[in-house]
Amino acid sequence: MKNILLSLAFLCLSILSTSAAKSGKLLLVENGKSQYRIVVSANADPTVSSAAELLQEYLKKISGAVVPIVKDSASKQSKEILVGFSNRTDDSGLTGIREKLDPDGFQIITEGKKLYFLGGSHMGTTYAVVDFLETQLACRKYSPGSEEYPALSTIEINPVNKADQPVCTFRVMYGNFSRDEKYKNWQRLDNVEDVFADGYYVHTLGRLIPWEKYFASHPEYFAYLNGKRIIDQPCLSNPEVLKITLDQLKSEMEKQPGKKLWSVSQNDNFSYCQCPDCKKAIEEEGSAAGPIIRFVNKVADAFPDKLISTLAYQYSRQAPKVTNPRENVQIMLCTIELNRAKSIETDISSKSFLQDIVDWGKISKHIYLWDYTVNFSNHVSPFPNLHVLQPNIQFFVKNGALEHFQQSNTDYGHEFSELKNYLIARLLWNPEVNADSVMNQFLNGYYGAAGHYIREYIDLLQEEYIRSGQILDIYGSPVWNATGALSVDNMAIYNYLFDKAEKAVSLDKELTKRVRTARLPIQFAAMEIGKNDMFGSRGWYVESNGKFILRPKMKATLEAFNAGCKAGNVRTLSEAGLSPEEYYKSTLRFIDVQIDKNLAFRKKATATPLPSSKYSNGDLANLTNGVQGANDYKVHWLGWEAKDFELTVDLEKVISPSVVRIGTLYDPKSWILHPTKVACSVSADGVTWKDAGTIEVTGDQKKEEVNRNFEFRNNLTNCRYIRFAVTGTKSLPIWHPSAGGDSWVFVDEIVVE
Repeated sequence: MKNILLSLAFLCLSILSTSAAKSGKLLLVENGKSQYRIVVSANADPTVSSAAELLQEYLKKISGAVVPIVKDSASKQSKEILVGFSNRTDDSGLTGIREKLDPDGFQIITEGKKLYFLGGSHMGTTYAVVDFLETQLACRKYSPGSEEYPALSTIEINPVNKADQPVCTFRVMYGNFSRDEKYKNWQRLDNVEDVFADGYYVHTLGRLIPWEKYFASHPEYFAYLNGKRIIDQPCLSNPEVLKITLDQLKSEMEKQPGKKLWSVSQNDNFSYCQCPDCKKAIEEEGSAAGPIIRFVNKVADAFPDKLISTLAYQYSRQAPKVTNPRENVQIMLCTIELNRAKSIETDISSKSFLQDIVDWGKISKHIYLWDYTVNFSNHVSPFPNLHVLQPNIQFFVKNGALEHFQQSNTDYGHEFSELKNYLIARLLWNPEVNADSVMNQFLNGYYGAAGHYIREYIDLLQEEYIRSGQILDIYGSPVWNATGALSVDNMAIYNYLFDKAEKAVSLDKELTKRVRTARLPIQFAAMEIGKNDMFGSRGWYVESNGKFILRPKMKATLEAFNAGCKAGNVRTLSEAGLSPEEYYKSTLRFIDVQIDKNLAFRKKATATPLPSSKYSNGDLANLTNGVQGANDYKVHWLGWEAKDFELTVDLEKVISPSVVRIGTLYDPKSWILHPTKVACSVSADGVTWKDAGTIEVTGDQKKEEVNRNFEFRNNLTNCRYIRFAVTGTKSLPIWHPSAGGDSWVFVDEIVVE
């Protein structure tokens, strides 16, 4: 969609000049017509040709004038717009600029009545055109589907001589937005696929040394840990592992000869080999990165014309003390553990990372910084980290990290995705840009009259998080901040600001939709906090005369959230891929409290063995509190890791129910699967038991419903005790990225009717 910007200041500079020759200005379009043409080389590469088409497209959008594109074989004329290097630049003496330009750098020059867009070998020419459209013609692109440009019958510009280039040489904002080629190019961003070999980006050792192929016959190729060989990682001190890796890479490189960057990097788990040779290397290097760098150096030596990338991630983040990476080794340094509420340089809890980036900077010429700027567990949740983006990027650059992968998982509805993408893109180009001005420019353009209310909300939320002293974790829950930044009083103010914002744009359907999309995180937070306080003051239910009554306001919030997600084209709510529809259904299940007819309500439950204390404090009362779990395993769920278990509930009297059931959760990205089977048995005395049935889960569980109920209806007469024998998967299946790792089973509510 387009919004027409009619800026009086811009018009005063750009409209209706009749003295272009006298002033030295260029009159590109007059009264909807142009005497100019766009010239490109007859041998122009695709990026230059697309840059010319981009300029032509927006000149037409702005003025209605179609400026023709011609090859430089056409006869010369006095009024030309030269896009890219051509015989025109040869004749003008500008060809020498080419060697001085960064691949993404550019220079915009006016000479007489000619306008030149000259760019580096990568995307420089396109970025020259984008810069001109933004700075000279006030065009904006806020998201793949939202842009802004003026309506001008006459376009006149002052003389220009501007050169620019990016500070960061590789700039990725990961997410669906960057899949839109025009949007990506406008924001001057890259995609991973631009440089990395297909299939060889990160966590590639499992691809190079697949355990499915080698473990049974050669367990010695794999990590030794706790007295046994495991499939989690290969053993990097084994010479056969190196040979297989080199052979595999050689074969793959022959298929992709044009790709220079290849990842040889650890699998995504916390295990690593501690056989005698690997352990010795770790001790000598003072870091688990030691065996990795020694191994990767050998790979780099074998392919000196390639750049070999490897991770400095979690256990391998600390730089080795002895071995330096080869010049053709890239270190992919990751910030996954850090607090997002404070800048890295000022946060005492980030002290170890500060040391790590300094140490890597001393020994490596290629640092690729992988940063995380979104809540992975809850994409649509308050996550006030905008204030740390600039100081963090400045810190990375200062320490030699000029290649960036900003994992923001940008998509519609994710908390301020459009703003975050817009801001980070500009910071990666120039870390010293005025971030405050960039934010205001975006907010006022994207939200119109609601922009300053949205800014008030952003600033207040940020202030409250800082004041609370609570960490901002990329796997956090709004429940953690219920007494701080997301307190009752604060939430009331946030909602007041959004009410004002909606009212300010109430006559514009598109702007109203954008404001309501920005409000989704506050609605989400209210619902999640309510789930954790189900029968309390902020919960979903109020108790009256012994009855539990659903609060209409909470149900209305769920409906508004669901409608807002549909209107805003929100596709996922978490990295695990939870859809708004799945969230809606699981929340309906959650608020369908099992109380009135539930004979197990608040009865005593026992477990053998006990659940993990990490989740819901391991409190077995969660099994009979009337509340079914939703989609978040941190709320009202109990978990068991890699083991079978039994659950028993005492109904306190002998009855003959019609149905008993128990629910489980599916969240494979969190290593949570449904059990392979659940068997139910009942007893009148707790001594003699009779079988009530067994339900099995068939298939490999590659795709399952988030919530599953195991329901039993047979042979339930005369029972006081009900027991469930739950058989877990225990290990992750072959399709899982961490195949072979321990899996979890999570259980919520026991219901007896």
